[in-house]
Amino acid sequence: MSYRGRLASAFLLLTSLGAFALWACGPDFPPWLLTEEAGVLEAPTTWLREAVQPLLPRAKPAFSAAVDPKGPLHQTAVADRKDLETALAGLPPERRQAVIGPYMQVRDSIVAYKDALASWSEETWKDPSPPKPAQPKLAVPPGLPGEFDDYLRGAIAWHQGKPDAARAAWEKLMARPKGERRRRSTWAAFMLGKTLVDSDPPAAIRWLERTRELASQGFPDSLGLAAASVGWQARAEMSRRRFDEALKLYTQAHQAGDPAALQSIRDVGNKALYDPQALQQVARSPEARPIFTAFVTAIWEHEELALPKGQHNPDFPPLYTTPARKWLAAIRAAGVRRAEEADRFAWLAYRAGDFEAAGEWLKRAPADAPMALWVRAKLLLRAGKLAQAEPLLARVRAALPASPPEGHPFWGPYEAQVRLAFRPQAAGELGAVRLARGDYEAALDDLLRGGWWTDAAYVAERVLTIDELRAYVDKTWSAGLAAHKPEEPRNRYEPSNFWDIQYAGIAPPPDGRAAYDIRYLLGRRLAREGRLAEARPYFPETLRPALDDLARSLTAGRDAGRPAAGRSQALFRAACLTRYQGMELLGTEVDPDWHVLYGGDFESPPFVEERSDPRTHQHLRPMADERRRVKHSQAVPAKRFHYRYQGMDLGLEAAKLLPPGEERARLLATAGNWVEGRDPQGARPLYHAIQSCCANTEVARRSRKVHAITNVPDACPADTEPVRKEE
Repeated sequence: MSYRGRLASAFLLLTSLGAFALWACGPDFPPWLLTEEAGVLEAPTTWLREAVQPLLPRAKPAFSAAVDPKGPLHQTAVADRKDLETALAGLPPERRQAVIGPYMQVRDSIVAYKDALASWSEETWKDPSPPKPAQPKLAVPPGLPGEFDDYLRGAIAWHQGKPDAARAAWEKLMARPKGERRRRSTWAAFMLGKTLVDSDPPAAIRWLERTRELASQGFPDSLGLAAASVGWQARAEMSRRRFDEALKLYTQAHQAGDPAALQSIRDVGNKALYDPQALQQVARSPEARPIFTAFVTAIWEHEELALPKGQHNPDFPPLYTTPARKWLAAIRAAGVRRAEEADRFAWLAYRAGDFEAAGEWLKRAPADAPMALWVRAKLLLRAGKLAQAEPLLARVRAALPASPPEGHPFWGPYEAQVRLAFRPQAAGELGAVRLARGDYEAALDDLLRGGWWTDAAYVAERVLTIDELRAYVDKTWSAGLAAHKPEEPRNRYEPSNFWDIQYAGIAPPPDGRAAYDIRYLLGRRLAREGRLAEARPYFPETLRPALDDLARSLTAGRDAGRPAAGRSQALFRAACLTRYQGMELLGTEVDPDWHVLYGGDFESPPFVEERSDPRTHQHLRPMADERRRVKHSQAVPAKRFHYRYQGMDLGLEAAKLLPPGEERARLLATAGNWVEGRDPQGARPLYHAIQSCCANTEVARRSRKVHAITNVPDACPADTEPVRKEE
């Protein structure tokens, strides 16, 4: 079942439980890799920032953007005051303030009006809509230096919607001698360019280039307008339909720190994709072509690759004219046969499903380029040549960035379900190949270090023997590393192992987080085997008291030298601990208990069944040895919340130590109630035990009336039940 299929199954489960309202808040399920071969074969993608990064010049840009988190209007007002104070520094304080005060009142009025206009625009949907803010009456105060007078006069006209008057004022400023316009030349040149971007692009470009010339000549640029002019010039080039020039300029703006530049590259790219003439223009440009290629590689779109011809994945409708296919067609039409980005063309060809073209581009790509290695490995996997693909994937993993730089949101790729071109993704794919080839410990290590916790848990819990797992954990993940304590979930629908969602295939989990989880999994596996003393060092410290309680109770209950009543009490305490704290002490991470899914609140089909489906796995299905190991390691019984059945059996064992009567019947009914609600047949032996030993009790009579174990008040000691119990 696909990942979206698992979400759909969980959705049906929620609605069947009457929890539809919960779905609106959306529990987020951990992604995993091994149950879908398509996830391993799918072409990776990346963030646009990472795709563009190798294209940036190594030299520091001539100008850097100056970004104010409070916005450009606030930034301009602050810079304006500072520059005016500097210009009037020779005046007495009272005369200086007499000029600055009225000047800043005008500036503050402009800022207040623009803020009010923005707020009004957000409320126009209301009926009746609020009145539009009235424009303030603004006038240039007397006593200003000439360049400040000219610039402010233009700014007032601009904000009043009078661009011609604004340009006239700024042109007057630029006509002044250099010595009379030192502080406002870059401002005026920039605004002249900005106002002409759409109406007269060539003139706009001249002014924007002039802005950078002035800054290079030493004219003050307190707002970083030289850097900002690059992005506005790109917009002017778009007005001239020069897509190639726009892409180059926006890339320069990005290097200069323009926060809007990447989105502008996306905007240009999306327009060019649906404009054949523009697409050809970009394809013929050696400078713009790599930028557009980076844009296409960073489009988060699923391709239909993994299924036989004529079939499609119902979770992802087939895509017939994808951006990758359009771009590759434009490259062919432009006659491009060799290019520095040949490895990325191979990547796109693979992504578009044109495997023959991918192979051709690989012949022209650097042999050691990570993308060339990765695409070659995936082509080998598609051909079933796992042994040849494995060393290539190992080289890919070593060559890729370990994780995205700080500031990249993890939720975006999680929600879009895309595979990112970082080391953890390649590690997961390498783990999948090694698992299919029977190299189980190496597969576990790859998956764990790649953040694929659910997949790693399957290998650790079901494929490795318990002693193989223990040897690996002791060798690799020490108790000192596991001292990391994960944050407590804010609510029951946020998983305690939140890194499973956050890191899978994107960034390596912290060593402490990985050590904590794999040791805890081993501890529960040892506990399920009855090796409680051996399990203790692997458990989180917060759970060791409950584990110790369980061990003491079992020991006391099975001590034949103790009185029967005391043994019964001890065994029933063990039964209660098993029932109510079984998920934490004995629960399986994957099937049947699904501890990984919000502490067992949800379930999924058995992991090995999904891995074995020939419809979704042509080459990475489990071998006979893996299936044998999985069968040998299954929980007993192989039913969801399997520990409830073990608790029920302990309850039966405890009850047998008591004489027939109401107390014995009450213990049997309590233990039977733990299972009967989910599995009436599973609890049937306790119904028969009640009728056999205690037929004349009230519990037995009430049970006979309903042909099932009657509900009784739970007989467990209060301290055996934690605050949270499964519903």
